[in-house]
Amino acid sequence: MTGHKLDGGQIYNLFLNGYLNLKHNMNTIDELNVFPVPDGDTGKNMTATIEGGVAGANKDETNVGALMESFSRNTLLAARGNSGVILSQFVRGIAKGTKGKDSITIEEFLYALNSGVNSAYHSVVKPVEGTMLTVMREGCEHTIKQLNHITDINSCLQLIVKNMKKSLKNTPELLPILKEAGVVDSGGAGILCIFEGMLMSLSEDYVPFEDFVPAKTDGINMNYDPEQLLTYGYCTEFILQLQRSKTDISAFNIQDMITYLESLGNSIVAVNEDTIVKVHVHSFEPEKVIAYARTFGELVTIKIENMAVSHNDSHGDTSDMPKEKYAVLCVASGEGIINYFMESGATAVVDGGQTNNPSAEDFVAAFKKINAEHIIVLPNNSNIVMTAEQAGKMYKEAQVHVIKTKSIAEGYSALSMMDLTLDTVEEVISEMTCYLSNVTTGYVTTATRDAVIDGIEIFKDDYIGLTNDTIMSDCPDKIEAAISLLKNLPDIDDKQVVT
Repeated sequence: MTGHKLDGGQIYNLFLNGYLNLKHNMNTIDELNVFPVPDGDTGKNMTATIEGGVAGANKDETNVGALMESFSRNTLLAARGNSGVILSQFVRGIAKGTKGKDSITIEEFLYALNSGVNSAYHSVVKPVEGTMLTVMREGCEHTIKQLNHITDINSCLQLIVKNMKKSLKNTPELLPILKEAGVVDSGGAGILCIFEGMLMSLSEDYVPFEDFVPAKTDGINMNYDPEQLLTYGYCTEFILQLQRSKTDISAFNIQDMITYLESLGNSIVAVNEDTIVKVHVHSFEPEKVIAYARTFGELVTIKIENMAVSHNDSHGDTSDMPKEKYAVLCVASGEGIINYFMESGATAVVDGGQTNNPSAEDFVAAFKKINAEHIIVLPNNSNIVMTAEQAGKMYKEAQVHVIKTKSIAEGYSALSMMDLTLDTVEEVISEMTCYLSNVTTGYVTTATRDAVIDGIEIFKDDYIGLTNDTIMSDCPDKIEAAISLLKNLPDIDDKQVVT
């Protein structure tokens, strides 16, 4: 092996092109779904995760340790879904392996990747072989054993890709469910895509699929540091032109709008002049203010400012308001379900769910809006639990407790048993989880391809009923699929309530 070294700029370029290749193949990876249901989002989650790192890191940073520290932090914040969290932990381990280094040799690069593998494995409570963990581990381990065949970064990545391809091809032999479905592991395919992109970028005739331009912040007052809480919310001002296609202008009542805005914020000034409405409001949720306003017409002007930025310029820090003892944050999607959760006692809701997994940064932003000593999180989806846990570890202003609810039904069950008058958070969580094991959730959706799963023959575009990871029915008619699902649900005779 030569003494060739890699600096921060070269490492950034490798990850940039790994991201671009992953993004290019994102939809193909999504289709590598074990179950033929329209919820494959491994490709989207991994792409969004590593995009956060690429966008947040400084491409001009030559120090490898500093580059990877920034890249890792931004990847952690952007992590979505289980595959995204595992990928972010892989990057975090690489950052640990390069800490304090101006540049790294090819051998140090390999051992940093191996550090990433260890970090990824430790992020999963019960690691399963035949997944992306196996592909990254075998790709790195087998390459390290072939160090004498490596002369530069090109030959190093060639071996990694070769070993990862072999490992990915073998994943169905390690996970029977992959073999039955006739697919390889989607997360492993994503990892392979990243390293294939890295290798492709070293070719002299390589042309990236697209140019990546990170968001610019030039001209913005950034007197708002990473540790700062959103204490004051956003000053939101706009002029709205009422539209006859959206509302009865003659019946429009400004007081109704003010009443609604009071549920979202304070310092409200709202004036109606003929068909023009002028509004000023301080709110932590300006997006809801704007969405509500647009149900009546279209915006003529709009201004949204983070009030903490201007406040810090002249006033400095202020003491925190007294904190509540407990708060509950739920993940849900759809206005009806969100309202239902809020009416059932949730303090706040993060918008998300199946195929729409919130990032760790989304959770941290939501935590900052909650003034409580203990924040109890209900992810309500198995693919969001790890992201919520990662965000909880990153947030230091409150103690975050994640109850591993894996469906909307489990989340509702937990809320229905909630008693925030109890003395300790352990007691609150115990009450919320006491009946979760008795909740069974069933889903009806459409099949995206022909398949045979668990002995059930499935046809494309049929309606299938499933619970957890088990398909229970397949029917051309959705009502029949739902009825068949109910009949076949486990322990159905012991159930007392169907919602």
